[in-house]
Amino acid sequence: MAANISNYPVHLQDGLKLDRDCLKSRGSQNKNPKVFHRDFLDVSQLSKNRGILMDKIQHTVVQPAASFRDMRAGILKEIREEKGQYGYSDVVNACGLSYARLYSEIEQRHEKEQYYKAADGTLLTKEEEIEWLDMQYEQEVAWQKSCAGIAAQGQVFQGNIPEMPTKALEELEDSFYQAKDAYMKLYREGGQMGKPPALQNYMFGNGRMYEVLNRLGNLQGRVE
Repeated sequence: MAANISNYPVHLQDGLKLDRDCLKSRGSQNKNPKVFHRDFLDVSQLSKNRGILMDKIQHTVVQPAASFRDMRAGILKEIREEKGQYGYSDVVNACGLSYARLYSEIEQRHEKEQYYKAADGTLLTKEEEIEWLDMQYEQEVAWQKSCAGIAAQGQVFQGNIPEMPTKALEELEDSFYQAKDAYMKLYREGGQMGKPPALQNYMFGNGRMYEVLNRLGNLQGRVE
């Protein structure tokens, strides 16, 4: 059995009748503008949600543990390329400058926009980032002091120096925090928000301390 709808043949099993009214009703439902409008709203909302998510991802701050050391290593690399070598005074200056530059980046980032700890929308405050930066600096100072101490122990073991330079190691630690304060002051004096400072080659502590520490070992292989 065959029927014709709008010039298109439709084959039906015997005993079945074509309900034209039902077909017309279904056809009108499929053309219901409300259905298309609802679908359009669904797609529009999905697109909007995707845009919000992408914005949060772009404004999510990742805090890798190596960021401070990467900054410091880059500065020491420039010093070594310029002077051929570097000493503990350069390391101290590089650390103080790294702190001030990263602090500047944090302030500039939070000046106009909001940032997040994760893409789920958990807000990240400037204070939290600075707290993280302080922690990184403390870890760096402890690491540098530890490296100098290990080098000193090796020199004592080899008989090159009579005893551990405990006083010099303590002065080295103090020098790192003096450098941090000095470069932050320089940063604050750079303008309303402060411009990232440049390397100044300040002398923190005394020359005798650096002479002792520089004799402990070759620093050039410790840029990482």
